Amino acid sequence: MSTENTTNGFLGIKTPGAETVSTAGPTKKVGLAGIVGIMLKVTAVSGTSPTLDVKIEDGDADPPTTNRWAWPQITAVGEYQAYVRTTKMHVRYTSTIGGINPSFTYSVFVTA
Repeated sequence: MSTENTTNGFLGIKTPGAETVSTAGPTKKVGLAGIVGIMLKVTAVSGTSPTLDVKIEDGDADPPTTNRWAWPQITAVGEYQAYVRTTKMHVRYTSTIGGINPSFTYSVFVTA
């Protein structure tokens, strides 16, 4: 039995959990996929004027460092999906959390 965190064919690269500070996720090797699907699930938000900015980075090196794509600023619970074009070997997410005592519970999934 697999213990990988998956949903709808997407592989989890950030397990569900509360975050109160900005983070950089682990690198996922996608090969030369061309198109990478990214899913962001936000299940809880708290604080005063909380904001979450999530970017997708890609690159041939690990960790990737080129900003490839970003969701519009997130302030509420929801499920967000995007398909990102890349010709690089690796992808990862970075998040920036803002507000007063902000907390976001979220997970990130990827498929190539």
